[in-house]
Amino acid sequence: MYKYIAIVLYVSLASADVINKTGSKGATLKPLSVCCDIPEIGEAKHLATCSNPKMKGPCNDVQCVFEESGFLTNKETLNKDAYKNHLLRWAQDHKGWSVAVNKAIEDCVDTEPRQHLDYPCKAYDVFACTGIAMLKKCPNEAWKC
Repeated sequence: MYKYIAIVLYVSLASADVINKTGSKGATLKPLSVCCDIPEIGEAKHLATCSNPKMKGPCNDVQCVFEESGFLTNKETLNKDAYKNHLLRWAQDHKGWSVAVNKAIEDCVDTEPRQHLDYPCKAYDVFACTGIAMLKKCPNEAWKC
C-alpha cells in the first residue's frame, strides 16, 4: 500500500514540475523590443572603438559606430551601399534573418527615415529604423515573449 502511495506521490510531483516549466510566462507590458532577440549588428572592433569611454546622449555612440563602419559619407548622409552590403552579409551569418534584413533595407536604406529626436541624427534615424524593421519581421526562433 505504501509503495502505491509513494509511486502516486512521485508521479504527481514530477508531473507538477513539468507542467510548471512548460506553462505560460503570463502577460507583460514590456516594450516589444525586449521580445525579439536580435543578434548584435555591429562589428566588434567598431563597437570597441566607440565604447571607451562610453559616449553620452542618444546619438553619439551610434554616430561613432556608423562613422567607424563607413556607413556615413558625412554626418548627415548615409552611405547606402555600405550599410546595405553590411546588412546582407550579416544576414548570411545569421540564419533566419534575411526577411528582417530585407525589411530594414526597404524601410531604412531605400527611404529617408526620421525618428524625431530633439536634434537630427542620421545614424540614430537609420539605426532605430533598422531595429524597428527587424522587430516587425522577427523570426519565430528569436521571439522570447
